[in-house]
Amino acid sequence: KFLNYGTFFCQVVTKRISNIREFVWKIIDTDISLKKDLSRDIINIRSLAKHIINTQKINASIDAVISAIRRYEKAPEKKEESYSVYNVLKQARISTKTKMSSLLLKRTDEVKTMLGRPEKMLDFQSHEIIRVLEGSEALTIVFDRKNFEKIKSFFPSKAILEENKKVGMIEINYPKILKKTPGVFSIIYNELAENNISIIDALISSNEHILIIDEGKLLKAFELIYSLCKS
Repeated sequence: KFLNYGTFFCQVVTKRISNIREFVWKIIDTDISLKKDLSRDIINIRSLAKHIINTQKINASIDAVISAIRRYEKAPEKKEESYSVYNVLKQARISTKTKMSSLLLKRTDEVKTMLGRPEKMLDFQSHEIIRVLEGSEALTIVFDRKNFEKIKSFFPSKAILEENKKVGMIEINYPKILKKTPGVFSIIYNELAENNISIIDALISSNEHILIIDEGKLLKAFELIYSLCKS
């Protein structure tokens, strides 16, 4: 039975696209469920084309979009690129850390000075954890929940923008080919979004990827990412 995307079609088209093929392929590349359904040949191509025109509001003929979809299915170089994304995921190592908490802090000199002296906040011999996720105006620190009150006391209350005692952390370590493989992060983010899982915060450093997730959805998020790495 074909998945019918045609019920979503309407006549509102506003956006002009110079390269329909590239535009359509990008949509498919960033939608893991759609890509899987295309590979299984269970999607009505015409209905999918109507769906893309409607949701993206592009000024393109349905025949042009259908042609782009069919060329995607037949393009060996595109399939090879797609497989390389999964090759990266298959080589990734995933771990989780539970019972974590976080503080969102203003980026002030006082806060940065304290974060530059982590030995005052943690007992590294006990393998206590702290991660710092840095933004332009704020910083997020993630650490063991048992240390919440102690670490919170190091910062003035006016510098604390938000606190969360129930978060978990997923750490993904990728192989070196990650840097030459586009689309890895979008596949993970789309898979989580499709399952109603929000990423509270994230950090990418070289081949390490850290995701901060609500504790109640940590296990589900791990299972989804793990299944991607095994697919």
